[in-house]
Amino acid sequence: MVTLDGFVMTLSHSRKTAIIWSQRMDQLAWHHVHNEAFKRLGGIAAVNRIDNLKTGVASGSGVWGKINESYAAYARTMGFHVDPHEARQPQQKGKVERRVGAFKKIDLTRVFSSLEELQTYTNASLQRNSVCRKCPVTGKSVDATWLIERELLRPLPATMPMPFDLIKHADVHKDCTVRFEGCSYSDPYRYAGSKIEVRGCSGIVQMIDPKTGEVVKQYPRYTAELLSIDQDCYEQQASATPESRIPRPLPLGKMARRIEEIASQGVTVRSIDFYAQIAAAKCLPPAPIP
Repeated sequence: MVTLDGFVMTLSHSRKTAIIWSQRMDQLAWHHVHNEAFKRLGGIAAVNRIDNLKTGVASGSGVWGKINESYAAYARTMGFHVDPHEARQPQQKGKVERRVGAFKKIDLTRVFSSLEELQTYTNASLQRNSVCRKCPVTGKSVDATWLIERELLRPLPATMPMPFDLIKHADVHKDCTVRFEGCSYSDPYRYAGSKIEVRGCSGIVQMIDPKTGEVVKQYPRYTAELLSIDQDCYEQQASATPESRIPRPLPLGKMARRIEEIASQGVTVRSIDFYAQIAAAKCLPPAPIP
């Protein structure tokens, strides 16, 4: 027996619903279930009204609520506005509250061998229900209305953002490194002297360009090493802030690459006779001076 939590996301126009099962309710799980729900709904609505969970709202509620910093960064990446409802006002997200009843139409008395099997069964059940259920706005089926609504949703990004539970806007030092969770990581040289967004994901540390949202570098998280260096970071010719004129750090870059090449060649193996000849040459008397 495993206790699971169900995340429900409903499109307000068509009433198309996605239910995602999760074994956890932490920040990583919160971002993960969003990713999965958006995939099943075929896009991203411009505004998402959420419940007052700590993974979504750090403090307050409604228009006075302060959005969780990690969730706010996730929303910026996905391109939607977060609209938390007021505390103890379930009618402000009535469409979702009513769709929670969809759980009752899913036969959960059967035994599932895995979370994946349960999720597949849930997806199929909701799809059958959307074909039979009528949308009150259009009079058509929920599924037919969703096919039209889907064209108005924001397209899913080519690569869904990796769920993260910690975020930091860090300064990139002159040596092209940033500090995060007590460790130092190198970033591409063009970011030296500027800021970069650092995300702590599940086993991964990602460096994000704050302007484009591009993942520019990533490293393993929670390693024993306190310093992670990628020599490719020092091959960039220009800084993100040209006016800073930050010199290329040494001895990294081309010098370090050459040292690595020499080290990789290993020790030269020579015959013992070679060294015997050198020793014999040193023992010879010096040549007479004419």
